[in-house]
Amino acid sequence: MLSYKDKNRKRLINLLSKVKFNKNPQGWQHVASVAVGGLLNVGFSKLETNFLLVVSSSGRSLIDCSTGIKIERDYEAYAGLDEWNITCEGIGSLAQERIMISSPNGGGLPQSNSAGESLEIVSPNWPEFDLILCRDYKCSLIEGHQSYCEKIYTEYLRGFGFSWCGNYIVAACGSDFDIWQRHDKL
Repeated sequence: MLSYKDKNRKRLINLLSKVKFNKNPQGWQHVASVAVGGLLNVGFSKLETNFLLVVSSSGRSLIDCSTGIKIERDYEAYAGLDEWNITCEGIGSLAQERIMISSPNGGGLPQSNSAGESLEIVSPNWPEFDLILCRDYKCSLIEGHQSYCEKIYTEYLRGFGFSWCGNYIVAACGSDFDIWQRHDKL
């Protein structure tokens, strides 16, 4: 006889099996997958909301999320990184901004936007994580909500979140990151 925990785990795994993988979820387009050796942290600017700061063991980069193109770069390892406060100093045109970052030490990025969308992480196949985008204030772990949710990323997740304007999503592991852009800007 299965224990309550075992029954619940089986129920949740069954619900998650109904969430389909889609690299271009409804209302969104996958912009880029970018390789970065030694990736540590990612964070969106609040001043230039389409800019993503990427922190790695070999420096920092500034990415334009609408294209996936690197627009600034420095090579000083861990420069400006404050993992206790989950921030990092920007570079180039954002040199004066302290940018909130998402990392294994915690998350400094929004997990929902004003359109009623949210990001959920689940790990039925731990240690891999699935990143799920849900619409219309739905949740992938509630019966009947799975058709409103799409799995967009499966990896050993290091950081994830929405941009501050809600029009971009980032998901990162230790070797690369992916960016999505909303079709209709908020």
